[in-house]
Amino acid sequence: MVCAKKMSMVLALAVLVSSVRAQDANAVKASIKKGTDWLQAQQNEDGTFGKSKGAAMPGMVGLAVKALASSPDKIRDNEKIAKAVKYMLSKQQADGSVAIPDFGLENYNTSVAIIALASLENPAHKDAIEKAKKYLLTNQLIEGAGYEKDKHPRAYGGFGYGNSKRTDVSNTAFTLEALKAAGLEENSPAWKNAVIFLKRCQDNDETNDVAEMKGGDSTGGAVYLPGDSEFGSYKAKSGKMMPKPYGNMTYQLVKGLIYAGVKKDDPALAAAFKWIKNNYSVAENPGGKGTEGYFYYVMSFAKAMAANGEKEIELADGRKVSWAKDLAAQLIKMQKEDGSFVNPDKRWMEDDPTLSTSYAVDALNLCYSALALK
Repeated sequence: MVCAKKMSMVLALAVLVSSVRAQDANAVKASIKKGTDWLQAQQNEDGTFGKSKGAAMPGMVGLAVKALASSPDKIRDNEKIAKAVKYMLSKQQADGSVAIPDFGLENYNTSVAIIALASLENPAHKDAIEKAKKYLLTNQLIEGAGYEKDKHPRAYGGFGYGNSKRTDVSNTAFTLEALKAAGLEENSPAWKNAVIFLKRCQDNDETNDVAEMKGGDSTGGAVYLPGDSEFGSYKAKSGKMMPKPYGNMTYQLVKGLIYAGVKKDDPALAAAFKWIKNNYSVAENPGGKGTEGYFYYVMSFAKAMAANGEKEIELADGRKVSWAKDLAAQLIKMQKEDGSFVNPDKRWMEDDPTLSTSYAVDALNLCYSALALK
């Protein structure tokens, strides 16, 4: 009798948990629907979205397409997607890049275009993706591709906005995501070389061999590029002023390392999760300033957590949290009545609702996938 009662209680609890999860997933799905409806309504006749100065960039179009294609409704084959794809492909150059000549940011725009095209799962785009993939590989800063050890000691293995010698975590992570989406072979040296760069951007003496990054508190967080943070510096226990780690780059580093095949017990990845456990937040970009870069942050957060494959995070205080539930609840609270998202802070163009909504919906898509019942 006792066992029967216990079994009954367990089953009742399981039903309750399933019901709560279903409610959470349905709320997220409704929020995504509002966001995707709003995004589609912003499309211009030429296939671009919104009215910002950057609307013509293929990458801006790609971010919207990725958000639509990855939604629960899988918006991949309608007139608006067709127009957006036609626009992006019209910008593919002879070298394989998907960019606007003389505008710059070729590597960034090409990476996002690949991610968007791959998300549509349309065999018709295979050749365009392959050409773009080959172009991206020419931009990695390695021997024979413009790398000079004396001039670029901190940049090896990374990718930048274009084909410059200034590489950073953000562009490197976007590029690795694109290369993975494009089916780059697991044994390609591009992965190994990228890991070298990413580890040099981490506040972690155990795995970082760059002098400018030595002597910190080994928090495990990441900065924009070795020796340089977008949010200033902090005074380490050693007394040395160090570039300040922050959320955007830490989650992008995690995503990049996982895509590159780094195992969970790798010291660099373990250290990054230590930082995340100590700085977990869905309301702000930890280590940052106010709302600067918030929507880029939530997109990076969700992609890293999805790549990691765990639905819960155990925080430094021992609490276990559902990252998807927490993040979705925060975003739903921030969504405008018309379905859009916008950042009151102008930094990194997040005052453009088309950009911020693309970021937010893409994050919500991953929250939904983590919450939805299988």
